[in-house]
Amino acid sequence: MVANERGQLLLIGGVAIAIVVFSTILFAHSLAVTDGITTTGSADTIERSADREASVERDLGRLAAETRGDDIDGFEERYEHALENYTRTHNRVVGTREGTYLNATLNESASLGTEVNQTGTSSKFQRPNPSGGPQNDWLVANDVSRIAVFNLTADVVGGSMNTFTLIIRNGSTDLTLSIEPSTVGSGNNVTVDGKTQCHGNGDVNVDLVAGSCTVGSNTSSFDSYHSLGPPYSVEIKNGNKAEGQYWFAAVGTFPSSNYASPVARVNYPVVPAVDTTYDTPSTSYNRTVLVEVDDE
Repeated sequence: MVANERGQLLLIGGVAIAIVVFSTILFAHSLAVTDGITTTGSADTIERSADREASVERDLGRLAAETRGDDIDGFEERYEHALENYTRTHNRVVGTREGTYLNATLNESASLGTEVNQTGTSSKFQRPNPSGGPQNDWLVANDVSRIAVFNLTADVVGGSMNTFTLIIRNGSTDLTLSIEPSTVGSGNNVTVDGKTQCHGNGDVNVDLVAGSCTVGSNTSSFDSYHSLGPPYSVEIKNGNKAEGQYWFAAVGTFPSSNYASPVARVNYPVVPAVDTTYDTPSTSYNRTVLVEVDDE
């Protein structure tokens, strides 16, 4: 009798241990799924999931490039709308065929990038914060890893002495762009590394990302900063020698001491973060990805 009771206790204990071990395995499995790892026991399924995610991320990058273009104003709203359309199209085409449904939304707080601009009125290109420090020679940003947009318009150009100059620097290598009145006739010049790229009468427009300049009706292109390689610093020299407007959006450090109203530093998704949710026949999981914007 005692032996039978002991045997029953051992049996019950063994079952209890088995239940605990089995529950632990299930719990560990659920943590893996929550962490975004599909574990169905099939290496082929996991590989298909990775391929699907890579394809979606490429689409998100191309979508960001198409909706942003060279116009940073309202990009967030356009991209959010594009993500909604992409989600619907993906689910109509892929979801109905494979049973894998997607939800993609912009996560602005997790995105990388800062925007500064002087676009309200034409003003001198001086340091926005006038309290202390040099006002005409100032650091726009440093440790810049990526520039999304850098457009500049000068509608008033000062004297040829102490020319207005913008410098993009990487270590000891610089790209120096200057705007000044022509010394051989009327009109204005845009010079890059000492070589005149644009000359004409009228406002001066420069797109640093594209490497193009327009003065009046004359347009030209030049080798921009891309050959330098990041990180860059962006600096202005003699900011009082020209007046106009600018737009600059980049991933980098924008010193707080250099900015005050009406020029404010605001978040801008140079590298957008997108929250993605995948619902598959076997599981549901979330990922937040930083989107590599495909400009090709």
